[in-house]
Amino acid sequence: MSKTRRKGFILTYVIVLLGLVGVVMFALTGGSNTMLFEADAAYLQAADRNLTASALAWARHRSSGSEPVVLDEPISLDTSSLAVRDANVSVRLVKHGDAALRCHIETSVAKGRQSLNNSREYVLAAR
Repeated sequence: MSKTRRKGFILTYVIVLLGLVGVVMFALTGGSNTMLFEADAAYLQAADRNLTASALAWARHRSSGSEPVVLDEPISLDTSSLAVRDANVSVRLVKHGDAALRCHIETSVAKGRQSLNNSREYVLAAR
């Protein structure tokens, strides 16, 4: 009779342990999803900063060169060399009268279900 009770106790013990393992796995999955979301958000912010810096460097080079500057037309830049998937950058150079040249930069970056869209304006110094 003691062997039957012992087998029942072990079976109950195993079932309780499986339940505890399931609860722990559920908690760990929630934590890892949060970390993945935060990592993707940091990636999007870094990619946005890189795209903005590249567009601003392009605008400064374009405005200081001898070639004519296109005004009031958005120019879409090629982002394939930056290794950022689903990214778009457009730059618009505007000059009002004798004022300094203004640069409008619009960036769009996406990864998975997250996306980041920004629009910034910079004043380019005359050279």
